Amino acid sequence: MEVDLLTLDAPGQRVLMMGNVAIARGAIEAGVQVATSYPGTPSSEIIGSLCQVARQAGVYVEWSTNEMVAFEIAFAASLAGVRSMMACKHLGVNWIADPFLVSAYTGVNGGLVIVVADDPHPYSSQNAEDTRYYAKLAKIPCLEPSDIQEAKDVMIVAFELSETLQLPVMVRITPRIAHTRGVVVLGPVSRLRRKARFEKDSTRYVMIASNTRNRHPWLNKQYAKAAELAESSQLNRLELVPGATVGVIGCGLSYGYVQEALHLLGAKNRVSTLKLVTVNPLPTHLICELLSSVNTVLIVEEIEPIIETDVRSLTQGLGLNAEIMGRLTNDLPREFELTPDVVTMVLAKILKTPLNNATPNEVINEINDLVIRRTPFLCAGCPHRASYYAIKQALKKVNRGGIVTGDRGCYNQGIHPPLKAIDTCICMGASIAMACGFSQAGIEEPVVAVIGDSTFFHAGIPALINAVYNHAKVAVIILDNGWTAMTGHQPNPTTGITAMGELTKILKPEDLVKACGIDHVKVVDPYDIKATIDVIAEAINHPEPSVVVCRHLCTIQELRAMKLKRIKTTPYTVNIDKCNGCKLCLSQLGCPASVFENGKVKIDTYTCVGCGVCAQVCPVGAIKGVS
Repeated sequence: MEVDLLTLDAPGQRVLMMGNVAIARGAIEAGVQVATSYPGTPSSEIIGSLCQVARQAGVYVEWSTNEMVAFEIAFAASLAGVRSMMACKHLGVNWIADPFLVSAYTGVNGGLVIVVADDPHPYSSQNAEDTRYYAKLAKIPCLEPSDIQEAKDVMIVAFELSETLQLPVMVRITPRIAHTRGVVVLGPVSRLRRKARFEKDSTRYVMIASNTRNRHPWLNKQYAKAAELAESSQLNRLELVPGATVGVIGCGLSYGYVQEALHLLGAKNRVSTLKLVTVNPLPTHLICELLSSVNTVLIVEEIEPIIETDVRSLTQGLGLNAEIMGRLTNDLPREFELTPDVVTMVLAKILKTPLNNATPNEVINEINDLVIRRTPFLCAGCPHRASYYAIKQALKKVNRGGIVTGDRGCYNQGIHPPLKAIDTCICMGASIAMACGFSQAGIEEPVVAVIGDSTFFHAGIPALINAVYNHAKVAVIILDNGWTAMTGHQPNPTTGITAMGELTKILKPEDLVKACGIDHVKVVDPYDIKATIDVIAEAINHPEPSVVVCRHLCTIQELRAMKLKRIKTTPYTVNIDKCNGCKLCLSQLGCPASVFENGKVKIDTYTCVGCGVCAQVCPVGAIKGVS
């Protein structure tokens, strides 16, 4: 298995690795001792793979309750002198911003590396923010690997750089690094194991304003040293072509797109290139060397024109005449992920080189015509489908309209037809606070907040306390399926096991809810449709904030457990003679195990997991379990 390669001590061996796993391997080769994260696509496999070899590798690994907690744990470990890393997706950096920015002032002792997976398209996120802004804001180095091999190697450089500068170091990747597989040459597994030791120094670690003022000049000096080190970094590569009038700066993975485009256009002997891995601070002397030798420079980067802006400023400040092109000038698309095809078309235009074959857009359009589009959906038997159906029916029962504020997790797939169950979905934990906002603004119809178990522990508790404290008239539905399911079934406080597989105390949301001051708390199994509708309707009608916990194990995990115990599922089937073709089960639930054929509903017994929800919805009793 790929994860077995993480601890293989075979320097020089060539192996195939996913980018995220290569990053985990790089951390092990660097001697990491503490690794933390909150799961989030496209970063989850970094810590997920480390979890499986944690004891063997001598690394403490945890899934923290949220990204801020994860960062603070890794930060403290680094202050104790051990090498530590924290991984997250780009949105997680918003959560760590407060301690992250302060950590640059205190500095670190053991190397501290923050691996951030941006989602520039985006494929699985609610925005496409560029986290390099945070590196600039914090005044820390940011490294961006250009391929899978470099993803591993950069981790070793990052830890060493962190300790040289006593600063946190960010390693930024995108999905094409995170989830692509490539050949990696293994290095030696580090035997570095430091004993944790914290030397107290209140002038450095107690960040009151007076101490911060003293540390600010230190931070600026360290940032200047980082800029000097960037100039001599072997990760960057400048290739000047004699007589070339066009230059290209490729940042991280984008450099590979540049090389592919030049190969396709047969233009490698016409274009000078600069590969940038140290994307903050920039190696200005290297950049000036390129700028001084060409007339036009194309900046290829994901996703914001950050380097393009800096290079433009540098060009103007030095009085150079090179024309700067990129995303800011709209020569490259201002939005979405770059591809080799996009870069090829832009370079062809700059070089006035014809594309010999069909343009990439024509090929893409041809492929798109062949692809059958499908609407994303919740899994067959997903308890969230039953919960959403019950919420909608409960709102009909109270007959007062209703707004449903959604949250982040697999349950946000409830937005798709036929459920169309949520009206907002903004960020982790926003459902409860936004429900409070609608209520306090004077919305007269019922306001229902929906939040998952993992998201509730991550960010929902403060908002719930706020609802109690300020008498918000909201009903909160906690969808408890026992796992952080959307990002790959990582455990959370409701699961009963840690990232390293240790049994631990199961925390029940209803216990915390009561401690937050909620008096009206009910727990129900959403597979029992009538009971769930009644309980939610009661919560909606309650005069104070109320909570319903809809608890049923994630269907995928339930099926896995049944398989281990050799328990077979009992699928449901439709009595064709009784089915009147009303399609209520399809229009209200939309379970992927059900289809409509020849005027009747049919259930695929292979897909059906036997939850029985459709049988409870059928108005004529045409659906029964297979005996």
